[in-house]
Amino acid sequence: MDKNVRIIVLVFSFILVLALGYYISGNQLPSQDSSDGVDYSTVTCTLETEPQFTHANAWTGWSIRELLDNRMVEFTDFLEFVPKVSLSEGKSSGYLHAEDWPAEMELRPKCVLAGSAVFFENNDTARGMYYPVVAGNRGAIKRQDIELPAGNVYFAHYAIPVKNATWEVTENLANSNGTDFLMSGGISERRRTTLTGACTCPVEAVIAQLDEAIKAKGFEEVALEENPAENEYFNPLSIKLYRRGDEYLYVEFAKVNGMDLVRVLMIMGDEEVVKAYAKAFTAGSVEG
Repeated sequence: MDKNVRIIVLVFSFILVLALGYYISGNQLPSQDSSDGVDYSTVTCTLETEPQFTHANAWTGWSIRELLDNRMVEFTDFLEFVPKVSLSEGKSSGYLHAEDWPAEMELRPKCVLAGSAVFFENNDTARGMYYPVVAGNRGAIKRQDIELPAGNVYFAHYAIPVKNATWEVTENLANSNGTDFLMSGGISERRRTTLTGACTCPVEAVIAQLDEAIKAKGFEEVALEENPAENEYFNPLSIKLYRRGDEYLYVEFAKVNGMDLVRVLMIMGDEEVVKAYAKAFTAGSVEG
């Protein structure tokens, strides 16, 4: 065999042995089209819009419409929970506070276009309902008369735009810092804003950065008993349950099918309350 050929064969064999050893050791060779190993903690995530826009901590019933194919399609994340109320006795077992607890804890997800955060103080069982409007389809998911356990709960739900588009945001602005459910009202006006824009980073970065922030607050991730599944209207992207002592925190990201939006659900309280509210208001489908 020619000397040069032998050298080439030896070099090729050496490279092949190294490659096989690297693979067998449990490491895969890097791939140019792989996104594994991306350090999302260094990615800047901000909501960039024209005109510049800052969402309000809206009352329930806020909505977002997106211009798609020369028509506006709507997402309204309508939900409610109501304590036991006796109008004749003037008594209510619960009080709903407009409290932006994720922002106070520095745990609000980046790039929020619309949403609300509340503290529901309740000493008896409550009734809930979840009835979102997804891409203009009303009645897609209709959970009514949901029984919710007694106990205080911190609740928040948001929407994040994942593609640059034209948006119309309608926010219900509260006329007070809460309601005792003994009187109607609670909304002073509806603010409607038309804008264009999106989040400057992929939703995976928003998810990773929120996870990092939660763990920095002393929470540890624990196993989920149930994983909500995709349905015709939502596609769950990330569902995590955290624990810090006796305190639990549920965080869910779900793609709104038919729109360039991701819905975020955050619930904090004791174990029983968090798991019950998560099952009631998840965007996913839950068996049983």
